[in-house]
Amino acid sequence: MKKIAIFARRRCGFTLVELLVVIAIIGMLVGLLLPAVQQAREAARKMSCSNNMRQIALAMLNYESQNKTLPPAYTYTTADTRKKYKIPYNTFNGLVFILPQMEQTAIYQMFDLTKIWYDTSANSTGNSNADAYKHEIDGFKCPTTPMRGEYASDYAANTAIRPDSGTIKTARNNGQLSNRSAPRSDYWESALSPWCWNTDPATDYLAKPRTLAEIRDGASNTMLYFEDAGRPYYCKRGTAQSTTQKTDGEKWADYAAYYHSHEAPFQNVNNSNETFSFHMGGCNTSFADGSVRFITDGTDLDVYASLFTCNAADIVSEP
Repeated sequence: MKKIAIFARRRCGFTLVELLVVIAIIGMLVGLLLPAVQQAREAARKMSCSNNMRQIALAMLNYESQNKTLPPAYTYTTADTRKKYKIPYNTFNGLVFILPQMEQTAIYQMFDLTKIWYDTSANSTGNSNADAYKHEIDGFKCPTTPMRGEYASDYAANTAIRPDSGTIKTARNNGQLSNRSAPRSDYWESALSPWCWNTDPATDYLAKPRTLAEIRDGASNTMLYFEDAGRPYYCKRGTAQSTTQKTDGEKWADYAAYYHSHEAPFQNVNNSNETFSFHMGGCNTSFADGSVRFITDGTDLDVYASLFTCNAADIVSEP
């Protein structure tokens, strides 16, 4: 009797159902890991932004050590005011004056500070101010910012809170924000002052750069420099709104890159002359002691205003 050999049929590969299950599991894992990867990347970008702001703050402190005053937030002068008040500079943003302290001496030496920041005439170095500002400086850029103009800075001087402007006035009327004199009740000044002759509805006066000693609320309790990211493109609530609607301060050397606060809350409403970043939940802010802290969007208005002002005798703890 012949034996019949029975061979077991081996199965090779996966069935369609098994393959779909594996793909679904991989998809779930990727879905779980991707937010963590994105958060890690943003944490690295935020840290890099913080380091940029720390370098700017330290450059300003080194400038103060060498020149006995902090750098001006900006200069805005005419031939008459330069002569009358012995202001040695034409019209510039304050970042120009700290270029040597940020290891950008070569760019600084290209400027003729007696001419306006965008002047196109050649100076003694054979360059013009227009040539000088046309440099992209990584230390002036926040890595989180998805778009910005050419030769722009994501960091700026905020020289004052205007308590009678916009929604800040509403917050005062609603009791969310206390009145203060810093030094004027209608103009709450920060650590950095411009160097210019100010024409104001209330009074005309010469604004000059401050010394650290004039920050009577204490350097560790006083904000110094701020984020105002994405300019000159108009951005709102963490997203870019328009590439055609423009804000002030298009170039890092432009004196108009400074701003005042007109809106409450004091940050991340929009970047049209307001403190603004693309970080989730707040903005990096440097202080007059060289430190950088992440100020959350939910910070109490009174606490923020007290940290902002430099000599209003309204010292508070960090939020």
